[in-house]
Amino acid sequence: MIEALHTVYEFNRLATERVLDTAEQLTQEQWLAPQTAGRGSIRDTLVHLVGGMRVWLTVWGGTLPPEEAAREQVAPEDFPDVAAVRGFFRVIDGAVRAFMQDLDPTMLDEVRTRTLPSGIVWRFPLWQAMLHVTYHSMQHRSEVAAMLTAAGHSPGELGLTAFLPGLNSNPRN
Repeated sequence: MIEALHTVYEFNRLATERVLDTAEQLTQEQWLAPQTAGRGSIRDTLVHLVGGMRVWLTVWGGTLPPEEAAREQVAPEDFPDVAAVRGFFRVIDGAVRAFMQDLDPTMLDEVRTRTLPSGIVWRFPLWQAMLHVTYHSMQHRSEVAAMLTAAGHSPGELGLTAFLPGLNSNPRN
């Protein structure tokens, strides 16, 4: 299971980086334009994707870097361009990878709890909470990919198999 989690998180990183690479081609107007899917604009949806990773990392018991621990809320307006979102992603992804370095098989069935702002309480074994983040990211990456494609900038194939033949080759398919 730990090997599978490492694989899907490496995939998550590479696929998100590909979407960010593609978003670099947008004009500021396209980056901020309201959309019909996702969380508003391309920028807002990507910030939500990374913000979700940030929240769940703390639910798992991971540690945020000091600059992130001091941030009370994640507001899209704090990320004016792709470089700012990419920087945010890399900080959170680095913290996730640090958490995963210490991942032990005995931890996977430990129940983690997240209380939503509405008061609803979610309880998941760690392995399910970790998989949830990758599926959440995939949902929002797909929404952004559709928005990018509509703007004339497709990120190409984003499925897991596009990254499996050597997760380091980062093919564009």
